[in-house]
Amino acid sequence: MKILRGILGGVAFGIIGEIFGFLIYGVLFLKWTSEAGQVFRPMDSLYMRIGMPLADIFGGLMVALAYAILYRGIPGMGIKKGLIFGLILWLITRFAGELFFYVMSPIPFILVIAGWIHGLIVGTIGGTSIAAIYGKSLETNK
Repeated sequence: MKILRGILGGVAFGIIGEIFGFLIYGVLFLKWTSEAGQVFRPMDSLYMRIGMPLADIFGGLMVALAYAILYRGIPGMGIKKGLIFGLILWLITRFAGELFFYVMSPIPFILVIAGWIHGLIVGTIGGTSIAAIYGKSLETNK
């Protein structure tokens, strides 16, 4: 049962990433995403249409696994535990990662801000979703 919840939580995290990625990069920040087109694959390519959703779901599965492994060390209870996990995940991966990407790639700084927003939304909503899906199943050693 825990494995099924982990898979569902990971898929949910990946879908949340896809939805907000489209809204942020494909709608709100499209102008700047298009300006940095030399860095990204074309939006209509097979990589973006099939590969990106699969990569998001795979990443979500890894996040759900990390949540299960780190569960006892995450402060809080219930949904709050998922929210804290999502914020920590955002700080470690996206906050620092977007700055690194900016230093290494010719992108406008506004895309760093877009990445911070995307990561914060996905981390918090995705983390709380994983916590809700796992529920109390990780509290027992069954």
